[in-house]
Amino acid sequence: MKILRPSFLAVMAFAALLTRAAEDNWQTVRFREVDTLFANPGQGWMSRERSPGGGTRFPCSVIYLRFDWADIEPREGEYNWKVIDHVIAAWQPRGATVAMRVMTANAHSEGYYSTPKWVFDAGCKGVEYRADGSDPTSGGKSIPRIEPDYADPIYLAKHGAFITALGKHYDGAAGVEFLDIGSYGIWGEWHTPHPAPIAVRRQIVDLYLEAFPKTPLVFMSDDFEVMGYALAHGTGIRRDGVGSPWHEQNWIGSPRYVGVPGMADAWKKAPVVFEWFGEYDYLKSKGWSFDAAVNFMLNNHVTMINEMFGQVPPEIMPQLAKLARLAGYRFVLREVKHEQSVPRGADLHLKMKWANVGVGKLYRPYELHLALRNAVGQTVVTTKTDADPREWLPGERDVSGLIKIPSSLERGDYSLAIALTDPTKQRKPLNLAMDAPAKEGWYLVGEVKIE
Repeated sequence: MKILRPSFLAVMAFAALLTRAAEDNWQTVRFREVDTLFANPGQGWMSRERSPGGGTRFPCSVIYLRFDWADIEPREGEYNWKVIDHVIAAWQPRGATVAMRVMTANAHSEGYYSTPKWVFDAGCKGVEYRADGSDPTSGGKSIPRIEPDYADPIYLAKHGAFITALGKHYDGAAGVEFLDIGSYGIWGEWHTPHPAPIAVRRQIVDLYLEAFPKTPLVFMSDDFEVMGYALAHGTGIRRDGVGSPWHEQNWIGSPRYVGVPGMADAWKKAPVVFEWFGEYDYLKSKGWSFDAAVNFMLNNHVTMINEMFGQVPPEIMPQLAKLARLAGYRFVLREVKHEQSVPRGADLHLKMKWANVGVGKLYRPYELHLALRNAVGQTVVTTKTDADPREWLPGERDVSGLIKIPSSLERGDYSLAIALTDPTKQRKPLNLAMDAPAKEGWYLVGEVKIE
């Protein structure tokens, strides 16, 4: 048996006191999750209002714009960008961005042409069609319209030049959120009675990939034969027609899509966008389940939902609000543990418990910043952590950080603040679903004494 000497016991006791003192210097602050609806960048509800004056059903950060090619390039090489630019400029003061789709065949067009007339005058072949105007989801006025032959070299060359010009004007622009890869099929939804060969459809995808290397792209899911090609090149997914049982049954894992590689995990890399099949009253008239449609979107990691849902009864608003609230990412800081006091010149350590309670994720770069503020609210120290919120999939995670305290900082009491900010300064700081005081994206989460 080994006998411990008194001097050794004294050292051990002193070490235990130091450990206890260090532990006693830590404090834990916990926060309650809130249900507030936010207009956080790149998630939630998308409005189709071209100006803020009309208001939106829910707070939204994305405005969705769909236009005919003929509206933007009425004459070859002459571009009417103001159709898009006016919408971007109108919403910019509200912090909202614009998502868009180019249509080359539109069963709701006011006239014969969605692809410009000059394309057909140049020799491009096309097929005349007349949509049934009796169903509001299948067509507008029952008038003849023309759909281009997508495999026609003239179409591919002329439209390719247009997409290139569109990319030069908008790729990477701060006011643009994402683009649908449209340009094929009725409404640009990639369904048509006159399909082009797979190689041609891939060529249309390539037009967008080459013109928009910076701006996120989403591929229309109606073309399961080309979808795998688009996903392999980093696009997201868009499904128009949610609410229809057929659309919900023909999805990931179904015979129609079982051969599409990467479809189930596409949401981890790029946005998932859904649009209703029709307005609420239309869905009810068909006997389709609203609850099933909501669950379908949430279970498939929806990022953004396109409006076009019409008037709804008050009793379904809570479900609709839940969908808007949980779409995409939704971050909560549940707990902060930090030292109550630190000397000047030392490091202030933080241990945080974060949660993403949304069903999706953040795709654009954001940084987690920490700061100290003095008694009059001035930020005196700020630092960036190593955390990458783009990695925060739904669920809980521990995140650590530290603030280096300058030796020259005055002694006294300081507030501890945190923020998730865009390093490019193009987008607003993120709103957090927590009950902490906030101003301009900064949340006060603790008090620290600098000695």
